[in-house]
Amino acid sequence: MKLNLCILCLASIAFYWVISAAADGTSSIKPIDKNTSLEEARIALGAAPLIHHMDAFDAELAVVGEQLIIQGKANYKEFKGKRISSYFVCTDCHNLGLETLELTSVSQQDRLDYAVQNKIPFLPGSTLFGVYNRTSFYNDDYDKKYGNLVFGARDSLRNAIQLCAEYCASGRTLLDWELEAMMHYFKREELTLKDLQLTTDEMDLVSTASNKTAKIKDAALSVLNDHYVTAYRAHFPGAMNENKRTYGATGNALNGKKIYESSCMFCHGNARVTYLNLENDVLSGSFLWNNKEGYGDKSIYQVIRWGTYPIAGRKQYMPLYTTEKLTDGQIEDLLAYIKQLANK
Repeated sequence: MKLNLCILCLASIAFYWVISAAADGTSSIKPIDKNTSLEEARIALGAAPLIHHMDAFDAELAVVGEQLIIQGKANYKEFKGKRISSYFVCTDCHNLGLETLELTSVSQQDRLDYAVQNKIPFLPGSTLFGVYNRTSFYNDDYDKKYGNLVFGARDSLRNAIQLCAEYCASGRTLLDWELEAMMHYFKREELTLKDLQLTTDEMDLVSTASNKTAKIKDAALSVLNDHYVTAYRAHFPGAMNENKRTYGATGNALNGKKIYESSCMFCHGNARVTYLNLENDVLSGSFLWNNKEGYGDKSIYQVIRWGTYPIAGRKQYMPLYTTEKLTDGQIEDLLAYIKQLANK
């Protein structure tokens, strides 16, 4: 009788706890609370681990990964690193933090407004915030640009990182320790339940569901899935047809100014990343306005949707903006501001 009572007590205590692996490989007991990692919570609720699941991270290696992502080069123990790319670093195309107030928002305008308000660039790539928790990469139309190279990267974060280093960044293959350093950084920065901004009721469900029925576990998993993005869509529609362009007539110049200053100038200001230097002045405005027509790579309509390709002597190519990152209406906003800039 006493033994049965003890078993019942232990079961009721375990109701609120999950088992996770500690850094030294031993097991430790942690409560499911707001500080619990999203991956840990999902596994406790019966979800399969991510393909790139890591039980723990090496804090020292994570710092090295952060240096590689921001600076494009790092040293680690006996390894003396070399530049991954002579032309780009990860943060030329990707932010590292939140890009919208709501983690689930995929609104282009939300991203733009948040970028301006928080003084971060408005970039063509998706944020790396929470990338560890995603299940799909290089989605939809990326095969139009990279062909079969994307197929091995679509469900593998490690392969996606390598593809980005070699091709997107016009760089080289990452060494094993470099790739693992980036993975440990992403593991360190993985989403927690706090990031998901769950309501009190939702948090109560998630924190108590691990020892309940499969139906309740599935309900808790659905709650989690509704609060973050597992994959960002990416469509390449090509340049807007000339008979649909309004050359800024339907655009909002004030909104276009936000795009110009937080996106165009981020790379082109003082030719920071690219050979083409742009200023917030009439000369730059006139150059862009005079090249607005047609489908050449100096036309805003063309270069935003197609980008350019790296060639000998110009490896700093222009990455394209998908429709999920910049709308046709926002392109018209940009043209409205360029027109205004050209006529100062």
